[in-house]
Amino acid sequence: MNIDITYQFMIPMLMYFAKVTHSYGWAIVLLTLAVRMLVWPLVAKQTQSMAKMSQLQPQLKLIQERYKDNQEMVLKKTQEFYSKNKLNPMGGCLPLLIQLPILLALFGTFSGPPFGDKTVDVKVKVVEKAQAAECHRNETSGGSVPYISTDETLGKVVVFPGDSTIVKGESIDFATRPSQGQLPDNFKVYWQIYGNSKDIQGIINHEPYGSTFHTNFTNTGEFIVKAKIPAIAKDESFGFIKSLGKVAKGVELLKPENIDSVILIVLFGGTMWLSQKLTVPKQQPGLEISEQQMAQQQAMKSMPIMMTVMFFFIPLPTGVFLYMVISNVMQSLQTWIIMKQPTQPLVAVLDVEDGVVDIGSVKPTDAKSNGKPKGSAKSDNNGKSNPNKSSKSDQSDKSEKPGTADKVDKADDASK
Repeated sequence: MNIDITYQFMIPMLMYFAKVTHSYGWAIVLLTLAVRMLVWPLVAKQTQSMAKMSQLQPQLKLIQERYKDNQEMVLKKTQEFYSKNKLNPMGGCLPLLIQLPILLALFGTFSGPPFGDKTVDVKVKVVEKAQAAECHRNETSGGSVPYISTDETLGKVVVFPGDSTIVKGESIDFATRPSQGQLPDNFKVYWQIYGNSKDIQGIINHEPYGSTFHTNFTNTGEFIVKAKIPAIAKDESFGFIKSLGKVAKGVELLKPENIDSVILIVLFGGTMWLSQKLTVPKQQPGLEISEQQMAQQQAMKSMPIMMTVMFFFIPLPTGVFLYMVISNVMQSLQTWIIMKQPTQPLVAVLDVEDGVVDIGSVKPTDAKSNGKPKGSAKSDNNGKSNPNKSSKSDQSDKSEKPGTADKVDKADDASK
């Protein structure tokens, strides 16, 4: 059984919020917040794993320095360190993989109907009569597009017949029908046909906007018939956003009517930077970072800039940008709450084999003491402390006392 998260879950929730608020703009905001709350446990697990991985870097560096000439021991101690602290280096990847299909489905909800027009394509190959044996017609198109009507009905639109091979001079009557759900009785689409400019000459098209599309293929070649499914909310405004379905890119963004898209793209970059800044833990004082960590930090700093510039040239509905801004704000808030929580101290595998220590206080120079405090008493072969040093000090103290008494007696005689 195939599960379509967008069609079976996201769009019905979007329709519900739109019905309650009478606004598809507020529906985008509420659906984004609802999904972000749904994936909260996964985000928390991922963020905590990243924070703990950063916390253990000093101890991992100690292990590498201690056993730099024994890579096998480095691997053993590293695995032991992970095991004692119940940490999986890939622990942050699994929550991300689980929430990724959900977030992609949410993105697909806002990039298609009801905010953006989508097409269902059918391929038609026209051959000579001598190749009639190749002719066939599939029942329906391979793809489908969800459609939300103004009377709150939901259906998946397919075109019939589907991909076809016909003989030159034959005609096809294309139409639409629901593969799931239902469509209103007055449902109509925009029909378009594409092909080689020479081959497409002579093709007869009737009613480019309607429920059916009659086409007579008088030339051989390969053609694509497109049924464009209209989006009912693409012209709806929300706040400073003039149209939730408006698409503008490149130099088109310089026009005054597209200033709302520019603001949303810039807000996306700013909120993405904030989210990443909160995710990266603060560097511990006096701790040098490796070249790999430095490269990762530089990549994370440049990512918001690169993504912002990229979206200036990717045609997306403004409703998608609104979703991404709200999502980044929510993620930043979640990250801030999670990173404020106290972290558990890590269990070291150097010096203190089974104790709980503050890893941040361990320095590479401390590892050479082998866990013995400075100034500790020397031990003999039996492990007992050597009393000679203390007895000698006692004797020296005693030897000083008589001398002190003689000086006092001499002082008394002088006074007499």
